[in-house]
Amino acid sequence: MIPVVILALKPGFLPPARHRASNEAKRSAFDMWSDSALRRTFIASGIISSAWDLFQFYFPVYGHSIGLSASAIGAVLGVFAIATFAIRVVLPRVSARYSEAQVLTAGIFIAAGAFVLFPFFQNAYVLALIAFTLGLGVGCGQPMSMSLIYALSPPGRQAEAAGLRVTVNNFMHLTVPLVFGSMGTAFGYQPVFVCTSAMLVAGGTLMRRARVVIAEVR
Repeated sequence: MIPVVILALKPGFLPPARHRASNEAKRSAFDMWSDSALRRTFIASGIISSAWDLFQFYFPVYGHSIGLSASAIGAVLGVFAIATFAIRVVLPRVSARYSEAQVLTAGIFIAAGAFVLFPFFQNAYVLALIAFTLGLGVGCGQPMSMSLIYALSPPGRQAEAAGLRVTVNNFMHLTVPLVFGSMGTAFGYQPVFVCTSAMLVAGGTLMRRARVVIAEVR
C-alpha cells in the first residue's frame, strides 16, 4: 500500500518510460521466447524456483511423517535459509571466475543431487546438511538467472525479459505444487523428491546445452 500512496501523491516519482521506435512498437515480450538461449534460461529459472517451493512445502510434511519435532523441522528450514544467504555473499567472487551460465548450471545440478537424498535419511543433522547443500544450489540459481536474462535480452527490452521470467516462474508456482501434491497423495513422499531431482537434472541439461549458444551470442 505504501507505493500506492506514494504514486498517488506524487505521480512523477518514477522516471518516464522510454519511447520506442515505431518499428518496435508492435513487438510482444513473448517474441523473446523464440530465442533458444533465453527460452532455456526462462525454463531453468522456473524449475529452480519450483524446487525451492517444493522443498519448503514438502519437507515439513516429510519431517512430520518421520517423527521430527516442530523445532527440528524449523531448524532444518533455517539451515536452508542460511545457505541461500551465504552463497549470495560469496557469489560476486564466484561469478568473477565463472560465467552466469556455468554457475547456474552447477547450482541446478547441486540442487538435484541434494533433493534426491532427502527420502533416504531421517536424522535431523544429516537432513540439515542436505538442506544446506540444497540452499547453496537454489540460492545461486535465482540471481544468476536474472543476471543471465538481463545480459541476453535485446537492447532496451530488459524489463520485458524480466517480466517474462516472472510469468514463467509464477506459472511454475501454480502448476508444479498441484502436480507434485497429487503425486505425493497417490504414491508417497519418495517419488516427489526423486521426480523433483529429475526435473532439476532436466533444467541443468537445458542450461548446459544453452552455454554454447550463450557463448556464441556474447
